Amino acid sequence: MDDCRWFAARHKAQQEKWALLNLHHQGFVTHWPTFPVRIVRRNKVITISRPVFPGYIFILFSLSDRKYVAINSTAGVVHLLPTRSHRPAPLPAGFVEALQMREPSAPMVVETLQTFAANAVVRILSGAFHGKLGRVVSSAPRSTRLSVEAFGGRPTVMSVQTADLAAVV
Repeated sequence: MDDCRWFAARHKAQQEKWALLNLHHQGFVTHWPTFPVRIVRRNKVITISRPVFPGYIFILFSLSDRKYVAINSTAGVVHLLPTRSHRPAPLPAGFVEALQMREPSAPMVVETLQTFAANAVVRILSGAFHGKLGRVVSSAPRSTRLSVEAFGGRPTVMSVQTADLAAVV
C-alpha cells in the first residue's frame, strides 16, 4: 500500500453513489468531495450536497496491483483518466489529501467555480477547441458563453463549462 496514489475516474450521470458503492465492494478506497448548498423546495429550505468536481470521483490504488483494471468495467464508472493512455495518470501528490483535510467550503468552491467578466479573454483547456482563445459573452459558475474564431475565422458563440477555462493574463 506504500505506492498507492489517487486517480480520477469519470462516473455516469447521476450514478456517483452507485459507482462509489460498487468500488467499495471491490475493496477500493474512494473520495467524492461535496459541499452543502441550501435550496428552497416546496417552500422549505433544505440543505443538499453538491459535488466539488461534477462527474468525477477519486480512487486510491497502486498501479503495481493489477486489480485496478476492473475499475473501467465497474457499474456506474465510465473510465479512469486519461482515456487515451494505456495506464491511468495519478493526481498530484497531496491533492486529494488536502481536500480531505478541510471541509469544502464556499471560498474553495468559488475558487473552483470561478466566473469571468464580460469581454475577458480566456483559453479553453479541454475538448475539441483545446488551446483556443475566446472572448467571454456571459459567465456563470457552471457554463460560460464565449465568442471564438472557430470555423473559417468567423466568430462563433458557444457554451463551455466554466471549469474548463483559464484567464489569459
